[in-house]
Amino acid sequence: MTKIHDMPDDWFIDGQSSSQDEQFYGNTIQTSLNRKNINERAEITFIGDSVIDCKSYTRTGKGTVDYFAESYANETYMSMINDQSRDGDTIYDCIEKANQINDKSKLVVVSVGGNDLLKLISMVKEIDDTNLLNGLLLSELDKLSNAYETMLQQFKTRATYLLMTCYEGNLAYNPQRFYGMDYTAKAIVSMWNDRISRIARDKNSRLYKSSYDVLDIREVMSPKCYYNEIEPNEIGAKRIARAVKRYVNETGVLI
Repeated sequence: MTKIHDMPDDWFIDGQSSSQDEQFYGNTIQTSLNRKNINERAEITFIGDSVIDCKSYTRTGKGTVDYFAESYANETYMSMINDQSRDGDTIYDCIEKANQINDKSKLVVVSVGGNDLLKLISMVKEIDDTNLLNGLLLSELDKLSNAYETMLQQFKTRATYLLMTCYEGNLAYNPQRFYGMDYTAKAIVSMWNDRISRIARDKNSRLYKSSYDVLDIREVMSPKCYYNEIEPNEIGAKRIARAVKRYVNETGVLI
């Protein structure tokens, strides 16, 4: 299993992000009107949440997919990408979108779980009993892990899957929302990411037709990478895109 660590400083974005305006755009609800078309000729599919679909937060009209296309080849490479990401998607949304991964995709980049964890953090926020809290966390994370595995089982066979971890965000941006939950939130994210890695190891050990790698995006994000407390801004989107590009170049998965 591949896990990317110690990203060199020279590929980080040094300039200032243009996403400092604090206007809130909100999540998009998927309907038949905004469902994305499937690019049947694509060789890479992106599926997941606002870690990928972050155009509303970068102030450039571009998201992670656009920056990946530009960094990996050029803007015209978008024609070889099947972008099925949507701001606000949960694991359960991605289970329903399994048939939107085209058959020709060699690589499927998956970023999902963050919105599920936000709901979990809200659920446990008022629990003071430590034993009750630990029991509930483990139970709910078990449910999410089962849903995540179900999602992967629904996806197409004979592809490489790059599973992104969840990041911790910049909780200090909005201390009222996460008041008293900083350490708990970080612990939940860490517990969840361990489960993603374990799922990938288990699937690879079973010699499935598909292969599963993990990209730990905590390694590439810093407080300046966020539009608010959780959404990637221009800097964050570019860092994530370049991490995917580096994975593609190092593995040769699209050759």
